[in-house]
Amino acid sequence: MFARLPPLARLALASLVLIALAWAIFGRSVEDDIAVVPDTTDTTEPSVFGPVPTSGAGAVLLEGLVLPITGGSDGAWTVLTPCANTATVDGERLTGAHVVIDPGHGGRETGAIGPSGVVEAELNLDVALKAKALLEEEGATVALTRNDDTRVTLETRAAIAQGLAPLLFISIHHNGGPTRTADRPGVQVYHQHQTPESARFAGVLFEQLQEAMAPFSDTWSGGNATGVRSRLGEDGGDFYGVLRGSEGVPAVLAEAMYMSHEPEASLLLRDDVRQAEAQAITDAIVAWLESPYAGSGYLPPLQATESAGGGGGSAGCEDPELLRTPA
Repeated sequence: MFARLPPLARLALASLVLIALAWAIFGRSVEDDIAVVPDTTDTTEPSVFGPVPTSGAGAVLLEGLVLPITGGSDGAWTVLTPCANTATVDGERLTGAHVVIDPGHGGRETGAIGPSGVVEAELNLDVALKAKALLEEEGATVALTRNDDTRVTLETRAAIAQGLAPLLFISIHHNGGPTRTADRPGVQVYHQHQTPESARFAGVLFEQLQEAMAPFSDTWSGGNATGVRSRLGEDGGDFYGVLRGSEGVPAVLAEAMYMSHEPEASLLLRDDVRQAEAQAITDAIVAWLESPYAGSGYLPPLQATESAGGGGGSAGCEDPELLRTPA
């Protein structure tokens, strides 16, 4: 009977007999002897940010506050408080960050107030939080100089940058003051005057912000300072305290839109506009790290002819209650 079967049928039957014999003898099928090799290919693209920089002293995270370390040791860190006082605290230590974002103003220092009552400090924080989330999706470790409406001195903001020694420090602001009509967003980005990488990032950020904001309107506010430049004080150093105090870390201060211009103030009330601004900041940082491109919009340095005012100092500043020394 076996001989009468077609050749393919005889082969199939013989295979079944061999499998049955193997099962009877060894207690398993022939297929069990075939090793299944798992696919261990890593398809995850490496982050453009690389390892987290850890060359600074670090900072302590304490109930939402980022406190730059000035001394001490684990369990008893000496830190600079938001009001630039000294305190000893116990908290989680952050050894470094890829990016430090500084939401300008905060607390009683509201920054500019728009025609509809919109507060600059609130906008700065919202854009900073959005940018932080986007950068973390890209693989970055990000710290903010403030995570709520706490007032933080310029000294402490700069000390956070120094302590975390990031690849980049960016201070987010929105402009006020008199303007003239322009056909493009009046973006201003100020960079450290003696840091080439600060200047290069400023040019990349300027382009990204202008391109991101332009689709939202046909009429904008601008001025002679629209573009990228350094601003110098009377001593020839950087005019802005956060740029001067963060020397050694590439740093910029960005003014994305004019809050004093009612149409732009109204735009800034829209979540999608603030999200676009945050995306532009994220895209600029990634582009700056990925290539040597220098962007555009460069202008000659601006010599300050007036004082920076009393904002950002410690006068009248009150630290959060958990950092106050008992009387």
